[in-house]
Amino acid sequence: MRYLLSLTLMVMLAGCAPLWQSKQAQDPEQLWQQRLSQQAKLDAWGFNGRTAIIQGREGWNAGIQWQEQGQQFHIKLSGPFSQGGVELDGNAQTVTLTLDDGEQLSAPTPEQLLAEAMGWLLPVSALRDWVRGVPYAEFPVDSKQLDAQGRLTRLEQAGWQIEFLRYMPFRGSSMPEKVFMKHPEMSVRLIVSDWSIPK
Repeated sequence: MRYLLSLTLMVMLAGCAPLWQSKQAQDPEQLWQQRLSQQAKLDAWGFNGRTAIIQGREGWNAGIQWQEQGQQFHIKLSGPFSQGGVELDGNAQTVTLTLDDGEQLSAPTPEQLLAEAMGWLLPVSALRDWVRGVPYAEFPVDSKQLDAQGRLTRLEQAGWQIEFLRYMPFRGSSMPEKVFMKHPEMSVRLIVSDWSIPK
């Protein structure tokens, strides 16, 4: 009986590792690579929120709705102008800007279209990645900082400084909730109210 008790005690102690020997937290860089892999598979997403755009001495505040499905995207800015808003629809070949009065303008890229129609030097193609908390694949990363969960807190790319100040839960992971983007000629602030998967 004494032998049986001793054996049982040894087995129990062997299974109870001290707290300091418990499973260590994953390396943020490892978690970051997992996040990049998850985001690469996400080809349909959308969000609602508000944005503030400042260029020079001019500034605009607008509600924003953004939806992506594969190469197709739809961005609606409501209330930045007296006309009421604008909508941007595009794919890999062409982009169309629809003004509140129904007038439509087209160009090969969203950057060219917004520059010609609105005077905005806004890198929409890069924003499609930045708003999801990942670098734009076409530009080299100048620097980045991660939090303990492997999420971007700061990114420098293509002359822009992007700060990810807050994240929100989304489908078992998280997506940016508050993003500030700064460039010597422009700044964009984004506050997201909700993320979704378009139907």
